[in-house]
Amino acid sequence: MLNSHVKKSVLTRLKTVKGHIAGIEKMVDNQERCEDILVQLSATRAAIEKIGLYVLENSAKECLYDKELSVEDQAHIQKIVKQVISFMK
Repeated sequence: MLNSHVKKSVLTRLKTVKGHIAGIEKMVDNQERCEDILVQLSATRAAIEKIGLYVLENSAKECLYDKELSVEDQAHIQKIVKQVISFMK
């Protein structure tokens, strides 16, 4: 499971997304331009994807790191995790 720092960060980010969605609801209700709504939807989707990558990165660190690993091995794992995250962007 996520440590308390990561959990707090994820919850904060999700609350921000919740605010964006509420704003989009108002835009739809006020019949604002479709292109403006689509821009906001795109921004919200990007924010959710960033949250997912953040969770993935931190989960991988928690699952893959072992206190008995050398500094070099930990650096190698970190490099691989960053490569995977970069590829998924």
